[in-house]
Amino acid sequence: MKVLVLGGAGSMAYATIRDLMEIDIEEVSKVVIADRYYEKVKKVADEFESGKLTPAWIDVTDHAKLVKLMNGFDVVLDETGTIPVGILKAALETRVHLINLGVAADEGEQCMDMSDEFEKAGLTAILGLGSSPGITNLMANALIDKLDTVKTIEVSFAYASLGRSTLPLKVPFLGALDEFFTKPLVFRDGQFVELPPQSGLEDIQYPEPIGIRKSFYVPHEEVWGFPVSFEDKGIKNVTVKAGFTPDFVEKVNFLIGLGIISEEPLKVNDATVAPMDVLTACLAKLPPEQGEVVDYGCSRVIARGRGGGEELEYTALMFNRPYRGLTNAQHRTGHSPSIGARMLFRGEIKKRGVFLPEMVIEPKLFFKELAKRELEVAVTSRTFI
Repeated sequence: MKVLVLGGAGSMAYATIRDLMEIDIEEVSKVVIADRYYEKVKKVADEFESGKLTPAWIDVTDHAKLVKLMNGFDVVLDETGTIPVGILKAALETRVHLINLGVAADEGEQCMDMSDEFEKAGLTAILGLGSSPGITNLMANALIDKLDTVKTIEVSFAYASLGRSTLPLKVPFLGALDEFFTKPLVFRDGQFVELPPQSGLEDIQYPEPIGIRKSFYVPHEEVWGFPVSFEDKGIKNVTVKAGFTPDFVEKVNFLIGLGIISEEPLKVNDATVAPMDVLTACLAKLPPEQGEVVDYGCSRVIARGRGGGEELEYTALMFNRPYRGLTNAQHRTGHSPSIGARMLFRGEIKKRGVFLPEMVIEPKLFFKELAKRELEVAVTSRTFI
């Protein structure tokens, strides 16, 4: 299997690369990790000291160069978080399967419109195969299979970092800051509704050491994807909530109050800058953490509906413990694209076209692979009298 990892300098991509190079390595013949930050991907490649792994420079906005780079691979893993439609078009042109970590609603619609072209070319593209979206989609699919009709799906996740962090602001995963000031979309009574940032605050009980965590609505792919995927089950409500650590919430809201976490342009002397861009640049300049990584994470999916004439509720829980020096976000997110690539290469994913994960991946097969990485999904149920 020949794999190209775009966005190879990112933290999630690092976990993907480790998975490709350390688990079932006999399946992998070549991995190229590409990014516009060449020195970073070179450093990662040097760490593994493998002839199967090589770095490359790429600017994914340069379509001609991207197409040239993509040629000859079996699967491309897009972990850039940018221009998914452009990368999908390049994959179609080079006749290669594609997996990415997620797309926004408007981008997702454009990508799904390319499904017929991918099917005719004998190709598969999977949108949003990370943790949430990704694993949560397959958890939801496994629960909905137990129901005749489904009314509500609630997704939530939280984490706890118990290591000796040396950073003044430890950002748990890519996009976490955006989730504090972006208006979240929910699917309520069969309609999409936009709500204020950090609304829907609720105490949710997660396994220890996470414990009870105040969680609020966040904008996530599942909200627009599930009503499409599970329309035939009569779904009416979908929400996604996140439970960040209290320390992180306090610091981020302090920065929001100061106007630092804002994308509104601000004139400073002769320059015009977005405060958020300044903050991001400052965070990028922080030195690497020196403390030990001791991270826990939890993803939870609840499905409510009817089965066998009864009102039923199923809960799927994936609780991850410290894993080989990876953060909880890397552990939950980074393995999924690698697993998807392996399933495509083995022929375990047979449908051709552009899909969300729940449309094309068999949950039990995927969960079996997760278990190899110490990520196990447990299901409990309740019946209402």
